[in-house]
Amino acid sequence: MPSNIISSTNSFRGQQASEQTVLVSRRHWITLFWPVFFIIAFAFLPSLVYHYINQSNWYSQWTDFFWFLSALYYFFLWDVLFYNLMIYTLNIIVITNKRIIKNEQTGFFRYASAELDLAKIQDVSVKVHGAWAAIFHFGDLEIQTAGTQNKFLFDRLPKPEKIKQTITDLQAL
Repeated sequence: MPSNIISSTNSFRGQQASEQTVLVSRRHWITLFWPVFFIIAFAFLPSLVYHYINQSNWYSQWTDFFWFLSALYYFFLWDVLFYNLMIYTLNIIVITNKRIIKNEQTGFFRYASAELDLAKIQDVSVKVHGAWAAIFHFGDLEIQTAGTQNKFLFDRLPKPEKIKQTITDLQAL
């Protein structure tokens, strides 16, 4: 193995004999920023509503209903936060010495898995879109193959240039 490729001790279901995990990556952490930001911002909404309605004379009759709706609201926010964390955590790319595996979670009970052999890769390209992507070092990785599915797209990966270099180094072996 070339010196710039670091072997991983990770293993996964479906791993073939003599297959070693070289790299495991998921989307850049910045993809979680806006969902978490809005969830935190919306978490203060019941407090603002309480501040305005607790001074009204009808509030004492509807107190229990307000707190029930607030509990439902916070449950919904928790669910949205959990969903975003789950999607972030379970969408991964695994690069081994023989193939590339993409596991994509698209919903609570929906996922897709695709794989391609390193020998079938024809071209690997990196696309960085915008100033934020350049500042935080994330971008898209597109792999052109000779198989039935001719393009594999991995979006918003951290340091896509390093991942591209890892793939091309593995192909050279």
